[in-house]
Amino acid sequence: MDRPMDYLIEIEDEPLGLAMAEEEGVVFHAFHPAVQQLHGRAYPDAGEAQRAALNAFRAAA
Repeated sequence: MDRPMDYLIEIEDEPLGLAMAEEEGVVFHAFHPAVQQLHGRAYPDAGEAQRAALNAFRAAA
């Protein structure tokens, strides 16, 4: 069985973090200081992790 893909989450070429595939969804690993509060959180899919990271990034601006 193929391993699910990991996804780089970025905004305007600025990397925010990585959504790493797990058995039941993804875990977000933060790169950018503005989204550190999300580090280690689990999401059902990469889309949910991306929305959370973008919202946190925009809120910190």
